[in-house]
Amino acid sequence: MKKFLIIVVLFLLAVIFVACSSEEPAESQPEEEQNQPMTFEDTAGSEFTLSQPLEEVVVINRNVAEALSVLGVDDRVAATGDTTLENNAYLGYDDRPDVGRTSEVNLEKIISLEPDAVITYTNRPDDALEKALEPAGIPVIRLNHYLPEQMDEEMRLLGTLFDAEERAEEFLEWKQNIEDQLDQRVSDIPKEEKREVMALSVGFLNSEGGYRIFPSETTEGDPGVGEGYATIMAGGKDAADVKWDDSEESTTVLVDEEYVLERNPEVLTLHGTWLGGYDTQSDKEFWEVYENIIENTSVSRLKAFEQKDIFIYHTNFIGSDKRYIGVLQLAKDLYPDRFSDVEPEDYAREYFEDWLGIDYSGTWMFSPKDE
Repeated sequence: MKKFLIIVVLFLLAVIFVACSSEEPAESQPEEEQNQPMTFEDTAGSEFTLSQPLEEVVVINRNVAEALSVLGVDDRVAATGDTTLENNAYLGYDDRPDVGRTSEVNLEKIISLEPDAVITYTNRPDDALEKALEPAGIPVIRLNHYLPEQMDEEMRLLGTLFDAEERAEEFLEWKQNIEDQLDQRVSDIPKEEKREVMALSVGFLNSEGGYRIFPSETTEGDPGVGEGYATIMAGGKDAADVKWDDSEESTTVLVDEEYVLERNPEVLTLHGTWLGGYDTQSDKEFWEVYENIIENTSVSRLKAFEQKDIFIYHTNFIGSDKRYIGVLQLAKDLYPDRFSDVEPEDYAREYFEDWLGIDYSGTWMFSPKDE
């Protein structure tokens, strides 16, 4: 009997050994799943079939460069362009080549890097980029990542392309929580109580004394650029009726002084990237710009000046990839009673510390009311 049991045990061990040895090593399966061709459309409507995940890219779009930092795949960025090093220096891309602004891209440099793809805006640079790079086997993917109605899907696409889907969904859940708070509080504002807002370029107003408007709507009736559409999202109404042609590189429309005086907005929001930012530790420069505008332009003749309802926002926070935080601040500026218990800066701190993994710093918003 004992001999029989030994034989049975040996037989069972042999069966287990054969079964185990016939299985593929666990680590070989993910290797087969990687680098699979993926077909997708970019925001411009172009179709691509590329191996995924992307391992090395050139990014001529500072908003996308930041999104890749949020996803934790910034090590895949071989070079940047646009104004990433100037306006998003906190991302730490300064150890990599800069291929230039969208108006003067160094095509030879891009080709020499042999990236899997180049990612840029839908409306800039023009198709000269495709004509130069596609013959070299380098696809040009066009995304924006600053227009509100596109950002979530673009983040999901980036998550898929860089094998960071879980991180993308976690971030979007956090972002949606902020947007839900905003929507809940502005959704029931009566039409007659909505404040009239005009969104202007602070740089042009300060240097030229003229008015460049960020429209809240496109010529096709879609949401306009971030700085302009922020007014609508924050529960206000656009004091201007100019439209934005989204095929144009410029995101502003020049109007004359008489137009602004006739519209006479209750609130002015002023936007730019050169004033404030991550390395600005005081509002001194904001005050200098504000005082220059009041002394040298017709802004002092507007309703907005009477109540000091003039707010300056860094574009990164209201017209760009962090607009959901900036719009929450704008809503609080427009309707302080409705948002008395909300501190948008708390979310800004979370964003930098939890999603970018860097210290929160900078001066991003300003109001003369803070005096």
